[in-house]
Amino acid sequence: MSSREVSNATINMQIVDFNYSDGTKSSAKFYRSYSETIQTEKGRRYPEPRPTILFFHGFHANKEKNEYFLIAFAHMGYLTIGIDQRGHGETGGKKAEWYKLYGDVESVLDLVSDFEDAKKGALCCIGKSMGGTSVLTKCYVDKRVAMVVGISALHSIESILNAKFRFLSAGWFVRRVMSKVKNEKVLHITAHFFLKSDSEYNKNRVYLIHGKKDSIFPYAITFELNKKQAKIPENQAVLLDNAGHSMNNQEILIFSIVLKWILDNKNMNF
Repeated sequence: MSSREVSNATINMQIVDFNYSDGTKSSAKFYRSYSETIQTEKGRRYPEPRPTILFFHGFHANKEKNEYFLIAFAHMGYLTIGIDQRGHGETGGKKAEWYKLYGDVESVLDLVSDFEDAKKGALCCIGKSMGGTSVLTKCYVDKRVAMVVGISALHSIESILNAKFRFLSAGWFVRRVMSKVKNEKVLHITAHFFLKSDSEYNKNRVYLIHGKKDSIFPYAITFELNKKQAKIPENQAVLLDNAGHSMNNQEILIFSIVLKWILDNKNMNF
């Protein structure tokens, strides 16, 4: 399902242009339940602030890549948003500048927080792969964010650099790209340097989803290490037996997992 296949009478979609802190132009797409919105001078809006879900996509993707999640959540009355990360979709910059992505997070959170129908303190940030690092670092420590979901997320660059990958495999290429980064500050923008070893703090705040067949970010050196460091309880982490890094064909299951967690969390309820 994509926005092109959704009736305008069901979901209202709005493209919003914005800039990152260095002036790089980017784009976000907002989704709302049409029947629950009203027309305003700024376009259709919810009449009262709603819990908000923000999705950070992975490498070589764009803001529409995960909109099957965003459309479904919007139909339920949530305000949902997908953004184009630096070097992707309609955003300027280069994919090779992936190490700048995490500095862009604050600009995205500022954008979302400025919308009058985004409920304060009720923001859930979901990130997949590269986007998973964004949510387990900068989103995780931002007080405006109530919950984060890391899907196929990295633990540390060092763990990948020290891993053994089959020659010319996807993991081998990712390790090769990461090995070229010499900036020590960049190397520290990973979950390993942000996640608090505090089970009480992380309760109802962090959820981890990973595939057992992930050959790019092997679960033993990513998912398991994140889970252990943050002391994540069993009901806030799931390792899917038949899933790989991309989580293909797992979308309905992931949607149901995240939805249940959101509904069980009082910070995100209407």
